Amino acid sequence: MENLPSSSQLIIDEPLRRWLPEASVRFQYLYPEIELTIDGDIVRFAGKNAGDPRVKREFQFCLYRQKIFEQTLPMRKMLIEGVTGNAGRTS
Repeated sequence: MENLPSSSQLIIDEPLRRWLPEASVRFQYLYPEIELTIDGDIVRFAGKNAGDPRVKREFQFCLYRQKIFEQTLPMRKMLIEGVTGNAGRTS
């Protein structure tokens, strides 16, 4: 049996859509063999093993990771500034 390309799709809830661009870049870097297209709230995966449920799980992980990164960035900056004494400086 040939290993034919497969596909799947994932619907992204509205509150998470703002992180789609960054999450898709990270996912495509980690999984270059999977073709990713975004159409509104639908993310489509195509290519070898794109139908594997782990593909959706990995994309969701990239999405949540980006969300957490952006939401905690101000706190991390304040922590670093407090520890280093470089409050108000920009790099």
